[in-house]
Amino acid sequence: HRDKKRDKEKVKEKEKAKEKARDQDKEKERKWDRDKEKERERDKERNRDKDKEKDQEREKEQHKDRERVRDKDRDRDRDKDREKNKEKEKEKDREEVDQNKEKDDVTKEGEKDREIKDKEGDKDRGGKEDKEKEKDEKKEKEQEREKERDDKKKKEKRSRTPPRSYSSSRRSHSSSR
Repeated sequence: HRDKKRDKEKVKEKEKAKEKARDQDKEKERKWDRDKEKERERDKERNRDKDKEKDQEREKEQHKDRERVRDKDRDRDRDKDREKNKEKEKEKDREEVDQNKEKDDVTKEGEKDREIKDKEGDKDRGGKEDKEKEKDEKKEKEQEREKERDDKKKKEKRSRTPPRSYSSSRRSHSSSR
């Protein structure tokens, strides 16, 4: 009878030990799962940080690209302005050359006319008065041309200078009174 009782107790102890072992195994498994989950969370966090860094790098690159494009545009605009200024200078030079040619043409024309008149004058010596009249007419024509040219220049200058302000013109009127 005692042996049976002892056997039952041993069986109970063994079952308790098995139960304890099972509980310990379950606990170990739970702990392992928890550790795995923590590890996964840490990895996610690390990845998030890496993604943030990548995003920041990408933003920096995009900003640099935008600045490069802006600089290129600015340089292109500056080059265009330079080209325009060069064209304006060329145009001024052309106008100057044209004016000089005009003056040369006028003087050459005058010289030719004089030569022709000199030849005519040799033919009829008696027409000295006619020669003088023609010379006077040529001089008048030349003076008129020069006057027109000067007027033209004055108009251009006038169009370039801004009109006087109202207050300054008032001042000059009040001082003259």
